[in-house]
Amino acid sequence: MSASFDDPFANVEEAPPSPTPKPRPTKSGKKQFDQPLNVSKRDVYKATGTGGSAMHGAQYQLTTRLPLEVVEQLREWAAQLNMTQQDLQRFCFYHGLRALEVGERPEFEEVVVTKKLKQP
Repeated sequence: MSASFDDPFANVEEAPPSPTPKPRPTKSGKKQFDQPLNVSKRDVYKATGTGGSAMHGAQYQLTTRLPLEVVEQLREWAAQLNMTQQDLQRFCFYHGLRALEVGERPEFEEVVVTKKLKQP
């Protein structure tokens, strides 16, 4: 026994440090607690003005539903003008907004939908 009373751990070898475990992602692929509980993504966006998949650079993503005939016309015009469909859609939105500013109003039909309740 060669250990002295001054250093009782002289013969003990130091173990290499164990690697720190990486956090395990959840099923959705996100780390847990990235989003605080009881706070919606919309509330976070309103408070901070950042985040969310709605922003793409300086452009806000907006989903519209159009009849198939209109989509076909957009595709044809975009091909004729040698521009992207998104750029043509933005052009149409800008001109539609300009028409509203001038005083033109769209025609629409108000539809009221009611749901019949089932008897228990």
